[in-house]
Amino acid sequence: MKTTISSILVLLLLALISYFSIVGLQPSATYFEDHNDTSFSTSNALKHVKEIGSRPHAIGTKAHSEVRNYIVQELQDLDLAVQTQKGYDFNNNGVITAPENIIAKIEGTHPDRPALLVMTHYDSAVHSSPGASDAASGVGVILESLRVFLAENTPPKNDVIICFTDGEEVGLSGAGLFVKEHPWAKNIGLVLNFEARGSGGPSNTILETNSGNSNLIQAFAEANPRFPVATSLMYSVYKKLPNDTDATVFREVNNTPSFFFAFIDDHFDYHTALDTSQNLDTASLIHQATYLQALLPYFSQLDLNTLHAEMDEVYFNFFGLELVHYPFAWIIPMLVLAWLLFLGFFLYGTRKKLLVLSEVTKGIWPLLKSLFFAILTTYAITFVLPKIYDSVLENANDFPFNGHFYIGVGVALTLAFLCYFYRKYTPRTTEANKGAMVSFLFLWLIILTLIAFVLKGAAYFMIPFFFSLASFVLLLFNQRNSFIHLVLGIPALVLLVPLVQFFPIGLGLSKLFISALFVILIFGLLWPVMASLKFKKAGVFVFGLLAVFLFIVAHSKSGFTKERPKPNSLVYLLETDTQKASWNTYDLVLDDYTKPYFGEKNVQMDSVRFDSKYQSQFTHSAAAPNLEVSAAEIQVEKISEQPIFTEYEVKISPQREVKRIEIFLDQQETIEELQVNGKSTPSQQKPYYKNRTSSKLLTYYAVDRDTLRLTLKLKNTNSPPVLQVYEASYDLLDHKTLNITPRNDKMMPRPFVLNDVIITKQKIRLE
Repeated sequence: MKTTISSILVLLLLALISYFSIVGLQPSATYFEDHNDTSFSTSNALKHVKEIGSRPHAIGTKAHSEVRNYIVQELQDLDLAVQTQKGYDFNNNGVITAPENIIAKIEGTHPDRPALLVMTHYDSAVHSSPGASDAASGVGVILESLRVFLAENTPPKNDVIICFTDGEEVGLSGAGLFVKEHPWAKNIGLVLNFEARGSGGPSNTILETNSGNSNLIQAFAEANPRFPVATSLMYSVYKKLPNDTDATVFREVNNTPSFFFAFIDDHFDYHTALDTSQNLDTASLIHQATYLQALLPYFSQLDLNTLHAEMDEVYFNFFGLELVHYPFAWIIPMLVLAWLLFLGFFLYGTRKKLLVLSEVTKGIWPLLKSLFFAILTTYAITFVLPKIYDSVLENANDFPFNGHFYIGVGVALTLAFLCYFYRKYTPRTTEANKGAMVSFLFLWLIILTLIAFVLKGAAYFMIPFFFSLASFVLLLFNQRNSFIHLVLGIPALVLLVPLVQFFPIGLGLSKLFISALFVILIFGLLWPVMASLKFKKAGVFVFGLLAVFLFIVAHSKSGFTKERPKPNSLVYLLETDTQKASWNTYDLVLDDYTKPYFGEKNVQMDSVRFDSKYQSQFTHSAAAPNLEVSAAEIQVEKISEQPIFTEYEVKISPQREVKRIEIFLDQQETIEELQVNGKSTPSQQKPYYKNRTSSKLLTYYAVDRDTLRLTLKLKNTNSPPVLQVYEASYDLLDHKTLNITPRNDKMMPRPFVLNDVIITKQKIRLE
């Protein structure tokens, strides 16, 4: 009876600690409830979000200008002198547009020092997202934090520059324009950038720096934000992924370090029509505010010259402690110490007959079986789900509306496998329990060794390992008090449990197998606790039933509704040279909106890949009626002709309200030089067109119906080069002749792709 009660209490404590390790990462929605003139007001920040995120406001739209005017007025109401900066930016991904940044400055008492830049972007994703989270939330947090900062009337030592960038969603264009052309950009010591990649969850802290992070981390710790979610694991993972933010431009061009803060949960809302103020988690906005409330006063006073460093540090946040950090130089010594301690205790245990080698050998098999079946099963789930559910198949974010329930299914199944394969281990099988823990610790050491050389930012995983090693020593000497072992397991729960859900949310549901791996690794670090539990056989049944229940819940939420609509797409494409027209879609599953346009009249699909996050291609094409659509007037002039190269000037003048132009040139054509509207790509980087991997030449996001002017220097070939020019206008749904039936309330425009457009295609020979 005593053992049963003890097991129940331990299970409850395990569940509570795991729960608070996740919910404790961010403040509550009422954290800033007590408001006065010198404290942050959540309602003020949300007012800004509701105003800015009330409708789509992508660059070049009327709503975009209205949002810009609103922000300018709000800054002026704070008695700040506001300027706008507009011009063309041509980035090294072949994207050009004319962003218009909003800029202000709070002058410091030491203007000779590097300035602090506080930044977010104000444009929404093209073309149907209101952008409440991404990034009206950042605008709201900054505007309200500026009000508080100015009300406190403490003069900053450093200049504080505020920049609401434009064109972030189409290629970080506003940041590129500011950092390359604005005079203030040359003297910035640190960037604080606010972003969102979902509509909820804790706000993660990520660093961007070309040098070491040690001084940045030290300063961040001293600023002491109240709810830091900051780990060097995220720092290392981010550096290995092809992710960019506005802050990336400052690092690449001016070697300026930055912190950027982003919440990523509810990823299914990202860049969709569902990114509304109603779907924004207020607690996520408040979490962003807690960072700026701490960092703005601190970095406005600190000499930012001191932030550059050569050394990197491991760092992580932990309940009740300030940010814990130590040098990368400690990683190898700590790893060596871990191996020595493990081998020392292992040898001591075998010599003193505290460990039975046969039990150590037996302990390997349940671990290998658990790893095999849990990882295989969770991988199989994510492989099969798109074949069963359209809501998974058509989700461009790789995290469907019911994704959290699928994570629960994976975790529950993994725990069921662990309970099954370790069902014979009980509080009485003392020697077997010791042997089983050797396998867990050995697996951990292999992983830690890999981390030390491949993913150094995750080296803080050694901390829970050392606590678990202490638990192993107690187990060796037959100390089986499960509550003592649970205390030693707290670091593992606090540091690792949040990662169980983080990876499939952050990297996509297809990475659910990583959650299974983390569950097994946590189970291993807490093995003395798990071994003391009586209910492992019952656990197989309970966790199995839980997995079934969660799958049924996920299934019940798999359909498309008003709250969770189906994304779809429709594109009209007219080839002006042949006068052939086609309907096109990116959808894998046709619905009532798209089916009427695709039937037996299928035509050969255009293989074009327009600029998009995933470089998507059309999935269905069918013949469409011919329309009279005005294509651009294109003029070609041969500027110079040499034995090896010929230089051309191409002028493209849109004849309708075009919002985007995509230009393609055969990949085999050699480009020596390219200028667009007088702009070249950044001089710090090798031009993208020198090593093209496709025929893509250029994407232009049109603003103000300007003429597009290209100067091309091409290597001579036997035949004239041919440009393919695609122009897109967002007037498909308004076209009276086509009379497109509107989407019903269970549908929304497909994100990330060129959608709801009329496109014209021309082929232009350069001769």
